[in-house]
Amino acid sequence: MSNKCKTITFYSYKGGAGRSSTALNTLPFLVKELNADAKHPILLLDMDLDSAGMTYLLGCDKYFQKNYDIKQFLLNEEKWSFEQTDDLANHTLLKHFLPVGDLLGVEKNAVLFLGDNDEKPIDNDQMDGGKEELFKKLRTFCKNNSIPAYVIDSAAGDQFSAILATGNSKSVVCCMRPTMQFRMGTFNYLNRLAENSFESEIILLPTVVPENDLELDGEAQKKRAIDNILYRTKKIEDKLKICTNFVCEDIFGINEVHRFKWKEGVLYLIAKNQQLSPDEVTAYERYKKLAELLCKIGG
Repeated sequence: MSNKCKTITFYSYKGGAGRSSTALNTLPFLVKELNADAKHPILLLDMDLDSAGMTYLLGCDKYFQKNYDIKQFLLNEEKWSFEQTDDLANHTLLKHFLPVGDLLGVEKNAVLFLGDNDEKPIDNDQMDGGKEELFKKLRTFCKNNSIPAYVIDSAAGDQFSAILATGNSKSVVCCMRPTMQFRMGTFNYLNRLAENSFESEIILLPTVVPENDLELDGEAQKKRAIDNILYRTKKIEDKLKICTNFVCEDIFGINEVHRFKWKEGVLYLIAKNQQLSPDEVTAYERYKKLAELLCKIGG
């Protein structure tokens, strides 16, 4: 097991991009790609402090309302060592993480989750700023203990927890619906990053992409969206590291999954028990490709 640690954030400039469900569905493939297990788990953090999206998706909201949560981690309320340990389960910090791998269809202790107490109000005066050292310590801890990755489900927009998450990850999966408002908002955000020496690798990931193309005003909308995204990317590609592997005719982001309109789920786990529908098969393969890409790039 390598002592390198992947640092990955799933981000969206606007809410409603399917960011949390994208992270959730990519995780089991990351476990497989990185050979994560109980001795070398992936750490998952819910830093959507206002909405607790990942915490709800995993059904852990009641647990973290009663136990140590991500806000306490950010406040550094528990003093913990970043040195190598032979007992991860009882480590001062990791003992607060909840094993959730079984909810993804993998070994239970291969993914350890620190969720958010959504009933606890946020004190921005305490939370804002000065947290970079905490994440440096977390990265050192992961490297010292051969933890292959930590994955953050970020808040949206310019919230301080989103800035903290993206700034402390080598790879940022930037989720965006292919609509005009999502494209404009996302690229206005990326333009600001381009002026501020942002060093992380950004994977542009269109999400909830309609199954069928549509012609409006004499123009095919899929091609229009792809051309627009690539045009906007080209204008800032000399200032940002942007990956457009998921912006092409053959693979245009993550397709719409009809099931998720009613109930989000983990396709990797569902596929173990039943046959996936055609739209689910396509999404399953896209999540797998995303995990493979994340393991090739960044650090």
